[in-house]
Amino acid sequence: MQHESGARDKARDTKAEIHRAALELFSSRGYEKTSLREIAEQVGITKASLYYHYSSKQDLLQAIIGTFFDDIKSVFAQVGEQPWSPDRERELLAAYLDVVIKHRSTGPTVLRDITAVLAAFDDQLDDLIAQSRAFQLWLAGPDPTPTDRVLAAAAVEVVGAVLSTGLDESDVSDAELKAILLDAAGAVLSRKTN
Repeated sequence: MQHESGARDKARDTKAEIHRAALELFSSRGYEKTSLREIAEQVGITKASLYYHYSSKQDLLQAIIGTFFDDIKSVFAQVGEQPWSPDRERELLAAYLDVVIKHRSTGPTVLRDITAVLAAFDDQLDDLIAQSRAFQLWLAGPDPTPTDRVLAAAAVEVVGAVLSTGLDESDVSDAELKAILLDAAGAVLSRKTN
């Protein structure tokens, strides 16, 4: 029994190493120019071992970015659970920031190879876009004016714009980044007319 648990831990570690190597290579070289062989070499495993975990490069991309999509959808799902209030707005923004900061290493991959991401997630993107719009509409507050809606969209874009700059934890810690972005998004939202 101990051996089986140890094997599962090793598999999870290998998957995490594969994800890190793939993100690094996808970000630096691009998705199309990165081969599974190069990812396997970076991890120190054979290509056959990589195929044990992922059947294709697209399968690997789906696994990496899919965890972000799952996490962000769980935040978006909270939109309908409670009515808007200033306190709830800040809580939901904080939850949103937790997700995007946790997955900030996937940002360069998404931005650099949007075509690959669109191909990998084509069937899920319409739903994700609709949920994102519902989140922004909720952030706009009750009975939002067009100005409120623009400000809510701008607050979300502030987060994306900062994360697309390529800052990593060596530049600014996750906790510091969350505090800065929560204040920045809150400042934008405070201009609402409600």
